[in-house]
Amino acid sequence: MKIGIVSDTHRNKHYLEQVVEWLVSNRHIVSLFHLGDDYEDVVGLSELGIDIVQVPGIYHQKYRDGSLKPKLIEHILGLRIMLVHSYEKDFTREDLTKVDVVLYGHTHRPEILLEDGLLLMNPGHLKGEIDKQVKPSFGFLDIQDRTVSAIIFGMDYEVIESVDLMRSESGLYRS
Repeated sequence: MKIGIVSDTHRNKHYLEQVVEWLVSNRHIVSLFHLGDDYEDVVGLSELGIDIVQVPGIYHQKYRDGSLKPKLIEHILGLRIMLVHSYEKDFTREDLTKVDVVLYGHTHRPEILLEDGLLLMNPGHLKGEIDKQVKPSFGFLDIQDRTVSAIIFGMDYEVIESVDLMRSESGLYRS
């Protein structure tokens, strides 16, 4: 299953639409995971024939009052994927035993980490040309029966960072 991952769009619908159209056309995604800030930015994107899964960012009123859950767990081909906006605020020690992948945003800094079989991925931001001294970026996950590929792209569609992983009963490992 092929999934696009975006975060911290902050009402920059131009970048978001550009990225999602590229992901649909070139990476053939079936789902888009939006990791918050701003929750409403994805309105209308399902018209592209993809599923939208999202969590709110810390500035969303429903995040603050607790009426929207700050995290979700999606199950894809036996892989447990947690979506959160803020890793520091929303991910707990108890969550370590519940998931194989954590997708998060908030920092606007793209990164892919592998810690003890757990994949951590921040796709970066789509806020503007430069934000927090970082260029915009977005992510892509390709989940297969035995492998997982995670890629972060810049707005020029060049790979910034990537990792290919093998799946096992005890987690994800570099192939």
